[in-house]
Amino acid sequence: MKKNILSLLCILLIICIGLVGCKKNASVNVTKPKLTEEQLNYAKNVEIKILRYEQDLFNIDQKNIAAEFAAMYGKYPDNIIARGAWKNEEMLQSIKEFINDPVINEIYKDTEAQYADMSWFQQEITPAMTLYLTHFPDEKVPDFCTLVSGIDFQMPQVFGYDNTIFICLDMYLGKDYKHYAQAGMPKYIAARCDKKYMATDCFSKALVYRNLPDKTLVTLLDNMVDAGKRMLFTQTMFPTTKPEDILGYTPEQYKWATSHEAAAWHHLVEKNMVYNNNENVIRQMMDETPFTRDFGNDSPGRMGVFIGFQIVQSYMKTHPGTTLQSLMLMTDSQKLLKESGYKPN
Repeated sequence: MKKNILSLLCILLIICIGLVGCKKNASVNVTKPKLTEEQLNYAKNVEIKILRYEQDLFNIDQKNIAAEFAAMYGKYPDNIIARGAWKNEEMLQSIKEFINDPVINEIYKDTEAQYADMSWFQQEITPAMTLYLTHFPDEKVPDFCTLVSGIDFQMPQVFGYDNTIFICLDMYLGKDYKHYAQAGMPKYIAARCDKKYMATDCFSKALVYRNLPDKTLVTLLDNMVDAGKRMLFTQTMFPTTKPEDILGYTPEQYKWATSHEAAAWHHLVEKNMVYNNNENVIRQMMDETPFTRDFGNDSPGRMGVFIGFQIVQSYMKTHPGTTLQSLMLMTDSQKLLKESGYKPN
C-alpha cells in the first residue's frame, strides 16, 4: 500500500512538473499574412540607418555654429533641426550652453564610451525588423536617431516621430550610473536603464504605435489590453527574448507576478476594478512604480501590464488564426477578454 502511494505521488509530481513546464514554455504562434514576392524581398533585405545626432552636436564648430546647423539641415527630422533654426540666436545660445555644461559634457563622454559603435544594435534590430515587415508588409523601415537628453527621465527613453525612432542613449548607461542618482532618478526607473532593453523599447515604446488604432483608453481593462498588445507585439518580434525582459521585470519580479497572477486577477474582479475608469486606480496598476500598491511591497510595479499581457496571450492561443494586424485593430477590450477564456488559477 505504501509503495502504491509513493508511486502515485511520483506520478502526480511528474504531471505537475509537466504542466508547469508547459505553462512556462508555452509560446503564442501568431499567424502571418500572405506576402507578395516584392514584400518578402523587402523584409529579407532590411537596412538599418542610424543617425548620430549627439556626435554631430557635441563635435560642432561653435565658432561657426549657425553655418554648421545650416549644413546639418535635412539630415535630421524637423523636430531636431527645423528650417531656419540656425537663424534663431536664442536657440543657438541655448545649444551652446547645453553642450558646454560640464555635467552634460561628462554624460556625453560616458555615453560615447559605451555607444561609439552601434553595429551591435543594427545586428539586434535587423531580424526583429524583418519579422515586423512580415507581419506588417505595408510598413516602411524607420530611421533611428540617437540623442543625449541630459538624463531627462521625464521624457521617454525612446519615442517616434514620422518615420524616425529616437533613442536617448544616456538613458541606457546602466542602473548604477552615478548621474542617475544625482539627477534624482528613482531606482526602479534606473533599473530599466540597461542596454539590453534598447532594441525591445524601440518596438514597445515607439514602433507599436503605428499599428494601434486611435482609441481613448477609458477603463483599467482598456489600459491592460492595450499594454498587453504592446507586449505581445514586441515578443513576436523578439521570439527568443525572455518574457520578463519584454516586460522590463527582473527574474524575481517575474516569478512573483506569475506566482500571484490568479490572486491578483481575482482581487481586481472582487474589488470591481477591471472596468473602473478612476485615474488613480488605473495609474496604480499601470504606471512605473516600485511596487503595485494593491498587492504589497513585494510585488513588482505595473502589474496591470503583466495581466494585460496574459489576457492577450490567452486570446491569441484560443484564436490561433488571428494575425497580429487583426489583434492590434481590435478596440473592444471587453469582447477580447470574454473571448480570451482568461481564467488564471
